[in-house]
Amino acid sequence: MSTSTYTETTTTTRQFAGRMPVWLVSTAAVLAGAVITGVYEFAARAVGVPFNVALPGTGVEPAAIPATGLAWAVAELGLIGIIIAVCLTRWAKRPRSTWKRTAWTLTALSLVPSLVAVTDSYATNIMLVISHLVAAAVIVPTVAARLAERNPRRA
Repeated sequence: MSTSTYTETTTTTRQFAGRMPVWLVSTAAVLAGAVITGVYEFAARAVGVPFNVALPGTGVEPAAIPATGLAWAVAELGLIGIIIAVCLTRWAKRPRSTWKRTAWTLTALSLVPSLVAVTDSYATNIMLVISHLVAAAVIVPTVAARLAERNPRRA
């Protein structure tokens, strides 16, 4: 009984999302990812994690990331993800699997600057890495659910 209810709910959700344009679903996913990352950042700051960061090798002392800076970064860089999703919908043979591979690869690459950043505390590095993963955990599956497994234009 539970399996059929889950299947019906998943099918209904996919049918609803399938009628919405990819850019709209992607934009909603990016906005949700930005909000959730902002809440995560607020919670991390509330427990005392310092968000002072500098790039290595620049000789610059770590400077504070502005409040809601992580949420803005997710929103700004999410625009690139929206463009990628729309392009994959049009030109990729397998948009969903291509999106997943591309998005998770870019997420993994985005972790590198957070890991090597000069900070006041290792907690900052860890929180920055987790913030990338939080945003990706919201955005990647949501957009993937909207994309078709096979592109009928490229069959």
